[in-house]
Amino acid sequence: MKTKISTLIVLILIIQSCGFSTTPENYFEYTTVYTNLFSDFGSKDFQNFRTLIKQNALIIENENGEWVTQDKLVPHIETYVISNIEKNINKIQGLKKTASTDAMIEASLNLHEFTLEIYQKEYLHIANLIDCNASESIVNDAISELDKHHLEKYLELYTKLMDVALPYAEANKIKG
Repeated sequence: MKTKISTLIVLILIIQSCGFSTTPENYFEYTTVYTNLFSDFGSKDFQNFRTLIKQNALIIENENGEWVTQDKLVPHIETYVISNIEKNINKIQGLKKTASTDAMIEASLNLHEFTLEIYQKEYLHIANLIDCNASESIVNDAISELDKHHLEKYLELYTKLMDVALPYAEANKIKG
């Protein structure tokens, strides 16, 4: 009986290690490519959001898990952007750290976690101002404050990620 259980456990471990290995492309995609979601951090992001509002192209995930358009920015940021950043963080945290991936994983987590915090606080505040039709000057002042207080740190974290991710991609012959 012990032999059968031991053999079964060994087989399961072999199957898992073969079937679920993470490729260099997966590491790069999860840690680096997924940052495209927030690559226009700050005022550029709000320019894009305003364009989406004018085009009636804001999306949210409804209770059935379907993506539908709507006209408010707060739900779009909550159900699309923040939700995807959280999913990305979970994927990155699930990656096995190796000597060649440790720095990239850490840099990506630092960037994602910083960005998530800003989206959850300042972005939602500004989005609420936009949704409530606050004056342009109030909205623009809030966006300027966001850039003033957070853009430099965002760029620093983004640069740190690229400093390790691009050489990793080159070493693993990953084409972008």
